[in-house]
Amino acid sequence: MDQAMLSVVRAVEAGATTMKGVIDATGLSRLKIERALTTLEKQKLLVRDGQGFRATGLPRTAPLARQCGSCNACCDILEVAAVEKPVNQLCKHWQTGTGCTIYDRRPQMCRSFVCAWLQGHLDDDWFPAKSGIIVHFSQDAVNVTVDDHCPDRWREEPYFSKLAEWSLNGIRRIGNRGYATLIVSGADRFLLLGRTVVPEPTLFGTAFVPLTADTFRFWRATSPEHLQRLHERIAEMERIRQQFGSCAIPANEDDDPQAPYRPALLQLSGHPGAVSES
Repeated sequence: MDQAMLSVVRAVEAGATTMKGVIDATGLSRLKIERALTTLEKQKLLVRDGQGFRATGLPRTAPLARQCGSCNACCDILEVAAVEKPVNQLCKHWQTGTGCTIYDRRPQMCRSFVCAWLQGHLDDDWFPAKSGIIVHFSQDAVNVTVDDHCPDRWREEPYFSKLAEWSLNGIRRIGNRGYATLIVSGADRFLLLGRTVVPEPTLFGTAFVPLTADTFRFWRATSPEHLQRLHERIAEMERIRQQFGSCAIPANEDDDPQAPYRPALLQLSGHPGAVSES
């Protein structure tokens, strides 16, 4: 059984009954999950019907290498709307010495949730009860939620370098295979672009260009149209760089570019002789 199949097995055993549930629990692409599901069906280890995915004798010989043990960070730090649990507040259904008092009827999110530490992707520095950081993967993001008792822990080492590494990997992936690295710390939200921190990223997206191998200049879009203009300007910057060897990067994050971009970029870049040619 390969790693993808094993991850799907664990997600179904944990209660995931839908494609979305398996994606949220594993962080795998829909294609990989579909392949794993098809193979598991052929081996008669899983069935799909009107009730979703059901295990039919999934092997129990490969359990999670780790156990939650004394850690109840997900019951404390994460938001669970289904039981009206806000972020960074211990769930009302958690009882010391007993654990979850509604375990047999817990919400689907709780059933399918497996943090990255429990999956074995992180070393013991990341144990949530110790670090105050919960990492979990979804289809298009590395999601990081931080305990409000240590809101800046994610900026410390060894955490920040690992998060920056994940961010760069997500940026470098092509097309729909890319992913974002998102941090929630109390009421604050951050997007990581390598080692560059974008505070309060907007719902409309963030346009960016590299400054160094792991830092970026960014502009937060205020509308879909603004994002499109930013991307058009970045494309023009790349054309100028290819033609003249360099192109200056506008410094003002809050500027709202308007076409035509080329004359202003040429002038800003110190290529005034090329302005009249444009």
